[in-house]
Amino acid sequence: MDKKLYYRGRIATGWYNFTEALAYVALHRPTPAGCAYERISYGSEKQQYCNLCTRRDLQKEKKPVLIYIHGGGWISGITEMRDTYVGEWARRGFFTASISYTYAPKKVYPAQLREIFAAIDRILSLEDTYGLDPERVVLAGESAGGYFIMQVAALAQDAAARERLGIEFQHADRFRVRALVSHCGCFDLKNLIDPQKPQSKFPDIRMMVCAFLGLPMTEAKAFLETPAGADSSPRLTAGFPPMFVVSAARDWLRYEAYDLIASLERLGVPYASFEGTGLLGNHAWTIATIVQQGRDCFDDAFSFVKKHLDDAPAAAPAEPERSVSK
Repeated sequence: MDKKLYYRGRIATGWYNFTEALAYVALHRPTPAGCAYERISYGSEKQQYCNLCTRRDLQKEKKPVLIYIHGGGWISGITEMRDTYVGEWARRGFFTASISYTYAPKKVYPAQLREIFAAIDRILSLEDTYGLDPERVVLAGESAGGYFIMQVAALAQDAAARERLGIEFQHADRFRVRALVSHCGCFDLKNLIDPQKPQSKFPDIRMMVCAFLGLPMTEAKAFLETPAGADSSPRLTAGFPPMFVVSAARDWLRYEAYDLIASLERLGVPYASFEGTGLLGNHAWTIATIVQQGRDCFDDAFSFVKKHLDDAPAAAPAEPERSVSK
């Protein structure tokens, strides 16, 4: 890897994690009453762990799984900063697992995807211990985490792509994603580094993509035009799980959400949308359930997920179910 890119990425990791620490202080609330919180490892490295949360009174009952993957531009992200948001899913009856992974550029694509699937295998190995249901899974994440949840949903259905990327997945036969919730998520790496696209104006996004790929800009652009590069963005199909797509009014990545919605409409994939305004008009603040609009966003996402959680696969409707803007 280019040394200049590597050190710039490592410096950015420190800065962005400092800002996340401040957000953690503002957003964090105690684990909901009646819920058990636990950390488990899925590997031997520092960031290879998951935070679990579940209601004690439901611990032995079969229940759906919410897997959360944090954002941070691939180069940062404090997993615990999302505990308050994830804890709300646990309070409402989900077994929840929030996955930590190694930042770029310390590791580069597709290493994080391999880590995430290893984490999912570890989580699902607890099926009998916690009564979780691997056939009723919801994926949620923000920013780069939105990218990861879409990759997980796509790759879970594509054994050939997993083989190309060196991803092992022991639970592939039973793993079933029923819905996704993406808060200000990334979608298309090519658009993120294309100066003609408005989403490329997101602060440091071009550096972040290059750090994630481990390639300087010229090489990154060339790589993304290759068949191997095509695997680095999630492949959407008509069989993609229903999505709740959240954007923010002042966020340059809202254009990623708009492009994603257009793709879902074209494919006939069920979706709903929500756009944050005011404080929640800033990037990824829609996970802030400590404010009313954040709670409204959560309630809408929860209703969407609940509707689709037990649905059998079916042809998607020609029109989206609804579009909500607040």
